[in-house]
Amino acid sequence: MSYNTWHEYGFGICTDEIAVDSVERLQALIHMAPEFEKEITEWLNECEITSPTIEDYFEFDDDYHGELATILQAVIKEAEGLKLCYCDDFDGRDYLIFLPQYPWSANEGTKDMTEERLTEIFTKYVAVLTDSPIKVDYQSVENGG
Repeated sequence: MSYNTWHEYGFGICTDEIAVDSVERLQALIHMAPEFEKEITEWLNECEITSPTIEDYFEFDDDYHGELATILQAVIKEAEGLKLCYCDDFDGRDYLIFLPQYPWSANEGTKDMTEERLTEIFTKYVAVLTDSPIKVDYQSVENGG
């Protein structure tokens, strides 16, 4: 029997620290990414959910159970073209982070990325969900299994 650990370093947020104020605000976030909105709407229809709750939306990712992190990841990827890493730690807390990149693997959208720009992006999308500020900072996420 073996046990593996992994460690992700990056700049981002702990999504468990975000209290979504209402299902309407979550829907407004999802609406910012039309292709993702279509995908999640089809899934809700398949599940015969006509009046979804926040928890219903969080069940969309039944592979990794990333809940809000998965939704934010999809919205930001579609709306900003920015691929963020979802990960969780030993305590089951979810994170969404921008991983360091080698210069040759960066694309036009990420080669000149700054801490300030990332903070703006995270703040923009979290502000749709809640009026409470969120801490955007360097994260060190460790897990294993």
